[in-house]
Amino acid sequence: MKTKALSPLNREGLKDYLFEIQDYIDSNMEDGQDIDDFLDNTDIFDEFEKVLPDEEYPVFVITILNKIQTDYIINRLLDVLETSISRSAVGHSA
Repeated sequence: MKTKALSPLNREGLKDYLFEIQDYIDSNMEDGQDIDDFLDNTDIFDEFEKVLPDEEYPVFVITILNKIQTDYIINRLLDVLETSISRSAVGHSA
């Protein structure tokens, strides 16, 4: 799966990307790949790890791995991502 830069994505783009990642992981698990091997050999979480606060990152990973797509959880995750991406962009431009 080709990773994407997060900063150019709007809210809908982020949501689509999250669902795309969930589908990709689900497909790999259905093909019999071990979750530990998958996590050890993927970089799809790297951009998220760079911008998300330490306390939010594990929640993000669990949400993605478990393919949680409820509106409340996804909207909360998008709120945190948008805030974190904005802060990261400000930090890099200073």
